[in-house]
Amino acid sequence: MQWKEIGTCNYGVGIEAGMYEVSDVDTGYMDASICAIYDGNNYYIGFSPSFEYPKTVVERVLEGEELGYMHDVFGSTAKGRKGAIGVLTNGRVYRDELEEYAVIMALTKIVSPEIYNK
Repeated sequence: MQWKEIGTCNYGVGIEAGMYEVSDVDTGYMDASICAIYDGNNYYIGFSPSFEYPKTVVERVLEGEELGYMHDVFGSTAKGRKGAIGVLTNGRVYRDELEEYAVIMALTKIVSPEIYNK
């Protein structure tokens, strides 16, 4: 990847969610939010807590359907702050909370360099 300086920023931050293979769960997949922070030299990666989608959702995602548009499964609220996890947990956890944890986990080496550099 080529680094291109834009403005006076010290970090570039990207957040995405997606499924990854886990052989010991029923569907074979778990989902997590992932944050990558780049300082021009190093990447700092963090993951949120993970969860498993229902089998039908996994099958449809693997066929190319975006889960945010699976209104028959999640209703019309899965695209907003609530996310599919908000529906699956009955409002106990929202997507933005998972994203926040991913960012915090990616920041560990940045905010605690004295521990990582021992």
